[in-house]
Amino acid sequence: MRNIYLIFRRDYLGYVKAWGFWLSLAAVPALMLVGSLFALFAAQSSPIRYYTVIEPGKVFAEAIDAEFERSEAAAMAQEIAGQMQLPEGAAQNGAMQSLRERKFIEVPPPAEDIDGLRPYLLGERLVSGPQGDKTLFAALILSADGKTLEYWSDDVSINSLRYEAQDAARRLARKHALEAAGLDPDFIQNADDAAVDVPARRIRTVAEQESTGAEVTLADKAPVFVAGALAYFLWLMVFSIIQYLLMGTIEERSNKIFDTLLTSVRMPELLAGKLLAVFAVTSTMMLVWGLFALSGSAFLATQVPGAGDMIAPFLSTAASPQILLPALVSFVLGYIMYGMIFMALGSLCDTIQEAQTLLSPMMILLMLPMFAIFIAFQDPGSPVVDFATWIPVFTPFLLILRMPHDPPMWEVALQMGLMVVTTLAVLWVSVRVYRAGAVNGASIGDLGKMLKGMFRKKAV
Repeated sequence: MRNIYLIFRRDYLGYVKAWGFWLSLAAVPALMLVGSLFALFAAQSSPIRYYTVIEPGKVFAEAIDAEFERSEAAAMAQEIAGQMQLPEGAAQNGAMQSLRERKFIEVPPPAEDIDGLRPYLLGERLVSGPQGDKTLFAALILSADGKTLEYWSDDVSINSLRYEAQDAARRLARKHALEAAGLDPDFIQNADDAAVDVPARRIRTVAEQESTGAEVTLADKAPVFVAGALAYFLWLMVFSIIQYLLMGTIEERSNKIFDTLLTSVRMPELLAGKLLAVFAVTSTMMLVWGLFALSGSAFLATQVPGAGDMIAPFLSTAASPQILLPALVSFVLGYIMYGMIFMALGSLCDTIQEAQTLLSPMMILLMLPMFAIFIAFQDPGSPVVDFATWIPVFTPFLLILRMPHDPPMWEVALQMGLMVVTTLAVLWVSVRVYRAGAVNGASIGDLGKMLKGMFRKKAV
């Protein structure tokens, strides 16, 4: 054990003492924070744009304004009052705040046709409005026959105003059609409101239903999301070990460090120490990122009313033995299996160029579980997922995803046993490939030498 610890400490400190490791460690949360702040800043700093509507009256102008009010108020009320469970008054205040920050403001038309509006739309002349003098962003001109509302603008990339105008025109046409038929303008809305509701209910035992009810809550959905996050977390950890195992093995092979190490420790001890070191490195990365996410969640819970109630079911699910125990087994066995594969392949490379030839099959090997995770997250009961779970390279990921759906325990036990057997087989082969590459000098282009090194009777 002491030799394993010494190898582990040597490799682990070699990674974490490098300033590049901490720089890359801080890059992910820093980029997420900067990206979120940038998106928030971009949304808030979007300029106020003026538009005008040319028509005989104010029908379309008022319809567009009403459409802005309707869409903004509905979105704000639904997001805040529905998801965060704020009182209705707070949602209305939030909606009014959104209305005050509207990015499109109607101004009186400075001209009556497109030729007169051209210099204003091109920025050669400015129009006056609540925010001072600005370029006219867009103009909507009703045709003489009243069948077309032309949208004119020099900026063809921003279409939100045009979409609001289309919705307003559609709603206005529906209102006129209903009135012509002698129906109330709110006839369709009233019909929709009178439709039979289709609430989601979850079947439970009588005792469970009496205590928790039948309504589908966030606690019912949390296991699926937690299992998906854990499966992706395992995939991300396996993906991150490629660089460390591959590059570290190539460096030690090219510098003949293996020969020195193997004079003091045995091959199994060397491999165990190196694998534990890389596991500790990736665990350090994931722990720091996890603490960042946990801190962000705690801050969100203190700042946003109702956020704590949303986070609690996910934390409770993550601590559930039904999810946690299979996840731990899958983590350990999946990490050892993939780690030994990458370490064995790295021992056959002398240069970075040779390693690059292995990156493509490695990436394909890793992308296949990601595709399987996506399918299982969408439909965990799919026969494809049931079959793929029995394939060893998929089992560590898909077993986690299946646990929220209560698979038969005999299947879970057999799949765990399959992972154990596969991991032992991979260990047996990888140790011999590693010996052939690291000790006997076999390379990816010398299959014969590799096979001889694998099946030598004398162990090193």
